[in-house]
Amino acid sequence: TILSRRRRKSTMSTATEEKGSAEDCSKATAAVLVKSEKMPEDTPQCRGYDFNKGLDYDAMFRSFLTHGFQATHFGLAVEQINMMLRWRLSQEKFDPSKETEDMKDPKVRAATKCTIFMGYTSNMVSCGNREVIRFLLEHKLISAVVTTGGAIEEDIMKCYNPHYMGDFKLSGRELRLKGINRIGNLLVPNANYIKFEDWLKPILIDMLQEQKSVTKEVTLSKKEAREIVLNQENGGVFIKECPKREELEKAQLIGMDGKLVLGDIPVEKHHSTLSEHFRTHSSVTLTLIVPGVTWSPSMIIRRMGEKINNKDSCLYWAWKNDIPIFCPAITDGAVGDVVFFNSYKNPGLVIDTAKDIRMINEMAMNAHKTGMLILGGGVVKHHICNANLMRNGADYSVFINTGQEFDGSDSGARPDEAISWGKIRIDAKPVKVYGDASLIFPLLVSQTFAKEVAKRSENEAKQAS
Repeated sequence: TILSRRRRKSTMSTATEEKGSAEDCSKATAAVLVKSEKMPEDTPQCRGYDFNKGLDYDAMFRSFLTHGFQATHFGLAVEQINMMLRWRLSQEKFDPSKETEDMKDPKVRAATKCTIFMGYTSNMVSCGNREVIRFLLEHKLISAVVTTGGAIEEDIMKCYNPHYMGDFKLSGRELRLKGINRIGNLLVPNANYIKFEDWLKPILIDMLQEQKSVTKEVTLSKKEAREIVLNQENGGVFIKECPKREELEKAQLIGMDGKLVLGDIPVEKHHSTLSEHFRTHSSVTLTLIVPGVTWSPSMIIRRMGEKINNKDSCLYWAWKNDIPIFCPAITDGAVGDVVFFNSYKNPGLVIDTAKDIRMINEMAMNAHKTGMLILGGGVVKHHICNANLMRNGADYSVFINTGQEFDGSDSGARPDEAISWGKIRIDAKPVKVYGDASLIFPLLVSQTFAKEVAKRSENEAKQAS
């Protein structure tokens, strides 16, 4: 009948729909839940710190390695820095193609450490990271620094007057009318800059005087003078080597015991004259034109560290421990302002950046192992990376900044981009931690450099007992 036919058709349709639905569901399941491959046995598992075990900060920071996201990058950064601190040349086999014979000595190899370049932008000195950086310099935990102009001036300023806590939301107009400058949520009165100018101005005047060549008479003993090596150039006679009085090297010799020294006479003749002189004399008086000091940014900063003589200062400890601070953009800030204003009354100061680029590049080239620890970006990041390019890349690297790579900036570039340039070695395992260094850096130091100092103190105490 028509009714039974309809029922059979309806039953067949329902069965077909059910079959189709099951097939569709199976396809969807296969698409959503692709069959998993078995994870390798040694794959770390994600797990955070269990506070039921008590408040153990070291254990908590160790757990960051398996915490995920930037916490894991923090943990990897701790490992990178500790590798920088622990590396010794004694861990490597002697390589006669790269090393001199004296490097065979086991004691020399054990004492040869990783050269650590640290870079930071000026806001790191504006905030409390200044005291953290000072700790590293005080305990000679880093080999060299690259920073910006603001970090130089603010370190000195804080020796006299503090920066104050403010708020990101404070009105720029109202602060300007009050003569107060805002750095994020920090406040710096203009009076601090005036004090800095008053302090730096006489130092610049002294440096200008030292820059000028001077003619003077110097009396040398027979022992001092006999080691002098003279050189003839540009129509004059110059002291090429003077081991006992290195400050006289490069000076022009224009007189000897009151007699004129002529530049067109061969240097052999002058050496003979000296030898003849010492047959009857125990000393000789030389008239010299001593060249003035050629000031590089790092030399200016070194002088500032010496003059401030304040143990709260980063610059002081860098000077005290002979750690160079490079600042390619030293005139970009209050130092430049003082140089500018002072140039009207006392013109002529020359700042030689070529001297510093050679120094930092040679530091990298002569290092057996290098590490980079860079807070922020811009000139400090690129200057250190570029120095390490001269040795085919750094061995260890940690970057801490908030920069992103989508705009092609060097500040935001990930470490892998630096590998493409040869600034980081291709077999290195660099780490970038995305975040605010004012928060991350002190925590990082607590798990690395601070523990190194504690270990040193413990070893010294054991040796003393």
